[in-house]
Amino acid sequence: MRMRLAPVFLGSLARRRMATLFSLVAIVLGVALGMAVQAVHEAALSEFGHGLRTLAGQADLQVLGPRGGFDEALYPLLAAAPEVADASPVVEIDARLAGREDSLSIQGVDLFSLARVTPRLLPRAADEGERFAALADDALFLTEGARRALGVKVGDVLHFQAGSGRLALRVAGDLPGLEDGRRLAVMDIAGAQWHFGRLGRLTRIDLRLHDGVAPDAARAALQARLPAGVVVTLPEAAEDEAANLSRAYRVNLTLLAAIALLTGGFLVFSAQALSVVRRRTEFAFLRAVGLARRTLFGWLLAEGAAVGLAGGVLGVALGHALAWGALAVLGGDLG
Repeated sequence: MRMRLAPVFLGSLARRRMATLFSLVAIVLGVALGMAVQAVHEAALSEFGHGLRTLAGQADLQVLGPRGGFDEALYPLLAAAPEVADASPVVEIDARLAGREDSLSIQGVDLFSLARVTPRLLPRAADEGERFAALADDALFLTEGARRALGVKVGDVLHFQAGSGRLALRVAGDLPGLEDGRRLAVMDIAGAQWHFGRLGRLTRIDLRLHDGVAPDAARAALQARLPAGVVVTLPEAAEDEAANLSRAYRVNLTLLAAIALLTGGFLVFSAQALSVVRRRTEFAFLRAVGLARRTLFGWLLAEGAAVGLAGGVLGVALGHALAWGALAVLGGDLG
């Protein structure tokens, strides 16, 4: 008896094509938006964390200062500390491209210490015969993702806005250790300081400790030697800080997705309630031929569950497609 009723309810869905389609679309859009937001959140945080771990390399500790950087005189002080095996100074610059709206993240590095602390950032000159090409003050080494995004190749010249003037830097090679699509460039630290007005300033110092030295103990000892505003942190702390900084943004997007999902649910409920009112004659006939109230209610639930299941499956697929498209256009760091 119960299975014989299946054509009745399936036929009802077919007769109410527009209402069924409306409910299906509402579910698909709500689920898709929720899935897309969640997938983008996870991908963005994973990408950002991976980028921070890559930049930290083998560093056990990082010395960070205010936005304007700190005195480079702290570098020899820290490098000579008994707890420190190697120290790598870094100048981070968000360089604005001349005549364009976008910018490029440039890491000014000391190539000799970089090989011992963060070898994945080592540049490779296009002309392998030029052993000291990486030390040229106008040489810039770009990741594949940066070259693709900027539409340049090795040998081209990039123009940056530096103060009130323009600065021309030559694309001299690539970064073979970074092949994940990140937009990043590396140049010699002396050239970066000179060209971008950062003489005597550092943004970060990566520290690799001697074997057997506890990072927490070394952090406390080194912190005591530093001035106010300069802190020693674990590389993992930067990931937590990034997650905290983006928490409000992620919560807002999650709430928007939840509102869309709830709105879709409300629309589906309204459509189903209206359908029940319109089908009172049909239900009265089924009750008259002996269909129990519980059975009728169960079939109505099954009818709604079928629409919900179809909408949920399509919504998950669409959500992943939207997330993939957003990440493909904006990149893993969302631009």
